Amino acid sequence: MKPAWKINLETVGVIAEKEMLDAVRNRWFHVFVVFFFLLSASITYFGLAGSGGIGLESFNRATASLLNLILFVIPLFTLILGGSSITGEREQGTWMLLMSKPITAAELVLGKYLGLASSMVLAIMIGFGLIGILTAFRFSPSEAKAYFMFVLLSILLTLSFLSLAILISAAAKRRVTAVVGGIIVWFVAVMLYDIAVMGGAKLFAGKMVDYFLLVSLLANPVDSIRILGIVHLGGETVFGPSLVSLTRLLSDVSSNILLLSGITIWMVVPLFLAISVIQRRGGV
Repeated sequence: MKPAWKINLETVGVIAEKEMLDAVRNRWFHVFVVFFFLLSASITYFGLAGSGGIGLESFNRATASLLNLILFVIPLFTLILGGSSITGEREQGTWMLLMSKPITAAELVLGKYLGLASSMVLAIMIGFGLIGILTAFRFSPSEAKAYFMFVLLSILLTLSFLSLAILISAAAKRRVTAVVGGIIVWFVAVMLYDIAVMGGAKLFAGKMVDYFLLVSLLANPVDSIRILGIVHLGGETVFGPSLVSLTRLLSDVSSNILLLSGITIWMVVPLFLAISVIQRRGGV
């Protein structure tokens, strides 16, 4: 391998194209498409069908409710699919061949991330786009904006957990290890984290509780996406007043910047760590 941090965009593009084609052929890609198609159909049905003019409030309530579902499912799908990206190459015997080429660790990680990200975003766009096209004539401008925001939140959640999946795959030697590691990360981030945060909040009082919760929620991409859902979809009846009150600590502009910055960090830092892991192992 060449020095770890040198990047040739043409090489990255070739790796990304191969990774995307491999991902599209994977059964998980088709599961992704079907899941998002059914999810978008549910949004349309519960938010619009039989509406008789139910309005934006009901539509937003439907999208906010289904946001809880994507916060549960997308991280699991992404960690399983992304966790096989490097370990799969090792088990198939193509990893050492790849490492024998003049490719840097940075080119490899970035190419795999962009290829998988492209395939997952494609799955999201197909799943949501089909229903969106069929029912576009029924959306008001405000409802179309809420629908677009729901799609965007799904993409951001996918991209943040894909970085974690790449890191897990770089650190694991076998596919099953990567999958188990991904499930553990999913369980902690989605199931246990909020319970631990609520327990930790008892150590503080007054305004410090709100600030502790805000920092804690920003440390988990699942909760960052959840707060963005509150800000843009309205989640008072779905997420509860405790999370809603946190968003009032910030203005709309500052909360968007802070939350998006936190999510961006989750996209970038695991990739740097994955590059370091591969380089430290000499590509093995």
